[in-house]
Amino acid sequence: MKKLDVTGDICPVPVLKTKKALEELNEGEELEVVGDYKPALENIKRFAENNGYTVVSAEETENGFRIVIRK
Repeated sequence: MKKLDVTGDICPVPVLKTKKALEELNEGEELEVVGDYKPALENIKRFAENNGYTVVSAEETENGFRIVIRK
């Protein structure tokens, strides 16, 4: 699983970085995105769902959020 840390970034940067990372994956591979800007969680989730990716898990954490997306 590839990991992407967007800590310190605010929207739209986390979504743009997630999009670029997903484009580099092969079908079936997963991307874990973590960050500290909680509004990005819903934005990344919406982007993934609207573009045909599978959101495996999405959760707020003590320090921000964690989302796993399957291409």
